Amino acid sequence: MKLSLSAKADLLWWIRHVSGASRPITREQHTTCITSDASGKGWGATDGKSQIGGRWNEVEKLRAENNEINYLEMLASFLALQAFCANSTNCHVLLRLDNTTAVAYLNNMGGIKSLACNVMAKTVWAWCIQRDIWITASYLPGIANEIADKKSRQFDDQLEWMLNKDIFAHICNILGKPEIDLFATRLNAQLKRYVSWKADPGAESFDAFTVDWSSSLFYAFPPFALISRCLNKIEQDCAEGILVVPNWTTQIWFPKLLGMLVSRPIILPRDKTVLSNPASGEPHPLHKKLFLLCCRLSGDPFKSTSFRNEQRKYFSRHGGNQHKSNTTSTSKDGSNFVVHGTPIFCSQL
Repeated sequence: MKLSLSAKADLLWWIRHVSGASRPITREQHTTCITSDASGKGWGATDGKSQIGGRWNEVEKLRAENNEINYLEMLASFLALQAFCANSTNCHVLLRLDNTTAVAYLNNMGGIKSLACNVMAKTVWAWCIQRDIWITASYLPGIANEIADKKSRQFDDQLEWMLNKDIFAHICNILGKPEIDLFATRLNAQLKRYVSWKADPGAESFDAFTVDWSSSLFYAFPPFALISRCLNKIEQDCAEGILVVPNWTTQIWFPKLLGMLVSRPIILPRDKTVLSNPASGEPHPLHKKLFLLCCRLSGDPFKSTSFRNEQRKYFSRHGGNQHKSNTTSTSKDGSNFVVHGTPIFCSQL
């Protein structure tokens, strides 16, 4: 008899764990209850306190198109578990689903009829074992699963904009490779490490304003209403990273941003491929008007002062007459600026 690689892997797992494996007859009362649901569009979940959800990525969309609903129900439950219990250990979690097949696969730690569902069940349990989490799946009638069902079908796509990956890579080559994306979701994260606004399956934390930005070179493409708050956070944490902002020179936060520069800003092209929705691929509705800048900033005033000291002091060319003021030479389209009397030239991508 010849065993498959997956069968060998299962046997090896038991060999390593059989001496310590046990299953109590009864379990303590669950400490967390998570309700989840899946649809052809995405997933949704609630823990009774907050509600989360999102669209499927490209790979998951194919399973939805193939009507693999049992697998997707288990995946939705797993995503919810990752989001709500990322920092939990040694606890009992109740998972409530409106799919009896998914409930059976989770409670039995796998099955034999569906390879995909078996693999998903093993993935869920492997994640839980690492954290000493015990899960119990329970059936919930669909009529009583309104919140999770709603979150699996209704999405706020206006929060999911993402820079073109090739453009992001080009920016990193010029301004340096960041280590963490501070405003992202599982769909639009540019980096493996990211922070989300709400609980998210792959995020290492949520709410970027509650974490220390100085520990890593960051990348941030925040909602425009939060730019001023981001600049204050960079200054407060004495952090350094890449911030993407609109070139809105009349905004109250713009002079402060210029004063924190430690590298020449990069002007992004105005093209429909620059900014798009990762789920639908639709370009940003303002792509013809939106003028974006990528800026490497630092909250350390010594670094920003050193950068300005390295720049040439006048816009005038060699051999030409020296200008009395640099301000009159700043471009009307925002391609160069003056900061504390020092001209700052932008780079075109």
